[in-house]
Amino acid sequence: MPLTKLNFLPGLDTENTETGAEGRWVDGDKIRFRKGLPQKIGGWQKFSTTYYVGVGRALESWFSLDGSRYQSIGTDRKVYVYAAGTNQDITPIRQSNTLTGVFNTTASSANITVNHTSHGALVGDFITISNCSLTSVGGIANTSIDAQYEIQSITNVDAYVITSNDTATTSNTALANCDIAYEINTGPDKQTFGFGWSTGAWNISTWGTPRSASNVVIDMRMWSINNWGEDLILTQKDGGTYLWDESDGMTDNRATAIANAPTASTLSVISTETRHLICMGTESDIGNTASQDKMLIRFSDQEDFDQFTPNTTNSAGSQRIAGGSEIRCAKPAKGTILVWTDTTLQSMSFIGAPFIFGFRQLGNDCGAVGLNSAIVVDDVAYWMSDGQFFRFAGAVQEIPCSVLNHVFDDINKTQYQQVYAGQTSDFSEIVWYYCSSSSDQVDKYVIYNYLENSWYFGNLERSTYQDNGVEQTPLATEYLSNSSANTYVQINGLTAGRSLIYEHESGVDADGSALSAFIESGDGDIADGEQFSFINKVIPDFQNQTGNAIITLKARDYPNDSKTTGEAITVSNTTSFYNSRIRGRQASVKIENSELGSNWRFGTLRINVRQDGKR
Repeated sequence: MPLTKLNFLPGLDTENTETGAEGRWVDGDKIRFRKGLPQKIGGWQKFSTTYYVGVGRALESWFSLDGSRYQSIGTDRKVYVYAAGTNQDITPIRQSNTLTGVFNTTASSANITVNHTSHGALVGDFITISNCSLTSVGGIANTSIDAQYEIQSITNVDAYVITSNDTATTSNTALANCDIAYEINTGPDKQTFGFGWSTGAWNISTWGTPRSASNVVIDMRMWSINNWGEDLILTQKDGGTYLWDESDGMTDNRATAIANAPTASTLSVISTETRHLICMGTESDIGNTASQDKMLIRFSDQEDFDQFTPNTTNSAGSQRIAGGSEIRCAKPAKGTILVWTDTTLQSMSFIGAPFIFGFRQLGNDCGAVGLNSAIVVDDVAYWMSDGQFFRFAGAVQEIPCSVLNHVFDDINKTQYQQVYAGQTSDFSEIVWYYCSSSSDQVDKYVIYNYLENSWYFGNLERSTYQDNGVEQTPLATEYLSNSSANTYVQINGLTAGRSLIYEHESGVDADGSALSAFIESGDGDIADGEQFSFINKVIPDFQNQTGNAIITLKARDYPNDSKTTGEAITVSNTTSFYNSRIRGRQASVKIENSELGSNWRFGTLRINVRQDGKR
């Protein structure tokens, strides 16, 4: 018989059976499609060797007027700025005190109890002690006491425990004068439920025992980070809004609260065309966190981000929108701000005095799942909703998705807030990183190629992602939950959990390790499936191949039969053909690699088939 070509359409298809997906790819990891053909994705390497405390939840890059490049990363525990090899912790300071208080030590322990009336701190918060007047306490010298700490436990509202870098030789109580700076409270690294008093249904458990179910969601710590010229405006989810002034440099320069801005907002966004700072899901009574309204929008005066009180001479104002129970996401688009609630998409457009902004509902039953679940590319918005993907290009449209069940049958809906949408413009891709059903941190991704209208997925731990632009390659963060690597500033008592920033589409390996990738097809009929056939020769077709790839053929007689797996054949860029021995009526192919430095793009597979009878 003449050679038979096995051709496949671009993208993965999990909506059909393997037999129904004839001519389609059905599974893969670390692959993409370009001009219809599958290829291994690009590799990555460390952007810097700095480890950041906590899970990366926001990533922003920008240029200053003098051409300096900056990156900012917001985590559940801190906020940083990086520039030209220099890092700066810009986490806002909640309060600073000159303390006259009692320090307690216990012999043979590194723990120090700090007595500070109404300190307002939580376990995991960070403090910095400086200018300690004590020569020593319990044998711990003042030079060791002056340091940054993570609070280990809360004794009561007036005392907490920190861990020194030294061990006390005696139990001691000493009165000290020192300066203490408290950073803003840290937050959870994931969505959790409260199980205390008043949670769950009435009589769900017995008195004095924890609840087994809860209707109280404790939001994880997230950030909105936006550029105001050279500076940064940062909003802590359900917290305050802060300014980091680039002109103050990279030494001891913290973000500071914007004096007249709301103190509790879901997010903030900047209208770049009109220069308004917009706080969403914010306070009806500025400064009163208890008045936070999840559907209320406030906007500042034009060019004045610290003026939110409207009067006859400014353009500040507010509007409570309808259509949902909470604002979840907002993105600037051409001539408008797109606003997603839990159920709707709305627009916020500048119209001038007296109303300043006009609001219009664009779609229903199409809400976004989280703060970072939407992205705008070339004036088209793409987002993940609960159980579906949508786009907006003048009208809200569902995006047909050939891997829909793969994603939403295995997604942790409790962790929807962790979904992070990004773009890889060089390959016309929108990517969503998300938590699988068995994970409470991001471990999977799904990609929509909007140029080729194809979908593919894989496994990768990335909590943020940003396209190239300021940097030549995309940047992304990975969370290492068990890492205790040293940070650029020593923090005494620091618990595990670090983030790294990577340059993506850089080389072909995974930061010095082999980047394994594979793709597997659905079943295709051999000779139209009428005859049992014997495949005895395979002719591979690769482009840009370095290192070795592995080709495995699989066959079966009927759709419900188990597959017979042929020999896994190692193929180099000089392999013309190889001999095979596999029999069946339907066949599939798997291409993979596991070697350091390997790369490939796959074309058309040709096989030599010999009829083997009808039985």
